[in-house]
Amino acid sequence: MLASVMAFAEPEGFLAQINAHTPAELSRVLNRAEKWSEMHEGYISQPIAVVLHGSEANAFLKENYTQYRSLVDQAAKLDAFNVVDIQICERWMGNNEVSRDQIPPFIDTVNYGPERIKSLIRAGYQSF
Repeated sequence: MLASVMAFAEPEGFLAQINAHTPAELSRVLNRAEKWSEMHEGYISQPIAVVLHGSEANAFLKENYTQYRSLVDQAAKLDAFNVVDIQICERWMGNNEVSRDQIPPFIDTVNYGPERIKSLIRAGYQSF
């Protein structure tokens, strides 16, 4: 009797879904990503994509740094170690009169957040 072996394709990457659009939810995602990184001894081949397109992005505005210092510092550290790739929607930025110089340099921008999320899912990213 031959045993069948099922091969599962590795996901292309992971995508953190932000639904409540709050800094508290974003903090939970970053904490989870940090713990996940520690479980993998800090080695992650592909960072977790975090696409912000709602009010949670306000936490990264320079004017709000004092209030969200620990969140921003944690995000910067995780980005530096390639654990997360934080991206903010340019359309959200335009609608909220946020310019590129108002967000930290480690954050990337994408044209339209919801479409970026769809494209990552089509590319094989799985929910984190």
